[in-house]
Amino acid sequence: MKVEIKNIEYSELLSEETNAFAATLYIEGKKVGITSNAGHGGPTGYRADDEKGKKLIEQAEAWCKTLPPDKFSSEGINYSFEMNLESHIDKLLDMWLHERDLKRFQTRIKREMERGVVVGIPNESYSLWRFKMPLANYLKNASGLQVIKRALVNEIVPTLREGRIILNTNIPQKLLEECGLKKNQYAERVSGKDTIQQNKSKPPRKGRTL
Repeated sequence: MKVEIKNIEYSELLSEETNAFAATLYIEGKKVGITSNAGHGGPTGYRADDEKGKKLIEQAEAWCKTLPPDKFSSEGINYSFEMNLESHIDKLLDMWLHERDLKRFQTRIKREMERGVVVGIPNESYSLWRFKMPLANYLKNASGLQVIKRALVNEIVPTLREGRIILNTNIPQKLLEECGLKKNQYAERVSGKDTIQQNKSKPPRKGRTL
């Protein structure tokens, strides 16, 4: 069964113990009602628009009970609880928030990589080594490439530890290799995709101006 939430309005300010949101509830592609949470720790509620919506919600409630239990760990303790429609809606919202945050992160990285070398953990956090001019200006000639190379070798590469990699996708791979970087130390170049990934073999921190 397909359960969806659309037209999501989320408030980080009102989210205290739970996520504060309001959304339209869809089941099997049909608008059946609304769902919301006030953000104060109470349950996520939902309400049908009409009798047809009520019947579809009842079917979705029964379907959710057939899903595997939801499992999670907290402070070293494993928990498990039976799935229901409320929990399923909460998981859909979590997925929506996660995707939204990833898109925002990718947008920031794209903007920052035009200004310098971006180092960080993919989809989590980053620092910016900012140049005095846009990075593209340095990539136009040999002297500019040397400026980038010196910065990489002397200051940036030594910081690549604990999962931190170079997130730029606008620095020639050949230049990175000449600086001694391995494939798992810089972002994968993926044509036609927006996401920045780490080659397989939270808030931004203040960087430096080079």
